[in-house]
Amino acid sequence: MIGPGDDLTTLSAKNDHLGVLRYIRAHELREPTTVITHGIALFGEQMEATTSCDSASKAAALEQICLAAIDVSDHHLAERCLDQLKDSPAFSSDKKPQGSLVKDSDRYRRLLGRCLEAANDYEAAMNVYETMLKKNPSNLVALQRKYCVLRAQSDSSTEAILEALNDYLGQQLSDVSGWYEMAQLRLSLADFKGAAYALEQVVLGSPLDASVHVELAEVYATIGGLENTACARKHMAQALELEPSNPRAMFGLVSVSQQFLDESDASSTKQKKLDEHERLVAAELVKYGAAEALKAYKGTKLFASVKRVMDDFTENLE
Repeated sequence: MIGPGDDLTTLSAKNDHLGVLRYIRAHELREPTTVITHGIALFGEQMEATTSCDSASKAAALEQICLAAIDVSDHHLAERCLDQLKDSPAFSSDKKPQGSLVKDSDRYRRLLGRCLEAANDYEAAMNVYETMLKKNPSNLVALQRKYCVLRAQSDSSTEAILEALNDYLGQQLSDVSGWYEMAQLRLSLADFKGAAYALEQVVLGSPLDASVHVELAEVYATIGGLENTACARKHMAQALELEPSNPRAMFGLVSVSQQFLDESDASSTKQKKLDEHERLVAAELVKYGAAEALKAYKGTKLFASVKRVMDDFTENLE
């Protein structure tokens, strides 16, 4: 067992190979080389050596070594681990009738699928995930890996990729990285409204990430219109508040605030009167963003150029 004072260095020095593997799993570290080194020391090159650990611990360690081997493209080691796990009842996480095969379990199938992906056998990997989905259409691992398989193939249709990602996000609405992936896909298709929706979901999950606020503001500014440029201005201001030294947010705030003023000028007289307060706010934000940019570049070689740009914005304000 791992003691309360044990760390990775201590466990390694004691040659506690199983303890090292447990520590890396418990702390969710990505140390494939370390895992493989201690895994081989524990089980041998062929992953066949018996150890004093129980069957469940051995199965968990072999799975960990298999994933580490995939990480470093050691396909032969991954296959040896998979062969050992194929006949290990402790590896099946499914509640199956007595006599059922481990290779029929979802836990084994998802590891098999990862090995097939690593070997670029995408068709076989997809068959594995489709089998899992027939059994359980809401299987998150299978839905996620199905998307990854399609994304990895250059000949996959955009419609199939989007459908796979939509299926996954439909079951896992809180996956921020999934929504960010959706935003990038939508941007690649010039679907700015779809990208804005996806980035809004990212903001909900990562409200303190200034870079996401900047990206969302830029998308709203690209869509255009008074309502969208108002949203762009708010998100760009939020980005600058979260990260005052962010030059993209400084220049972005000036740009989108000026864009709002331009959009307002192009609107009807009645609409312009309704937005008078918003126009005053936008003008102040142009001044604020310009002042922050000048402050950030003061004393640098770029100061004169930045000042000329900012003067062009502020001198045109009413």
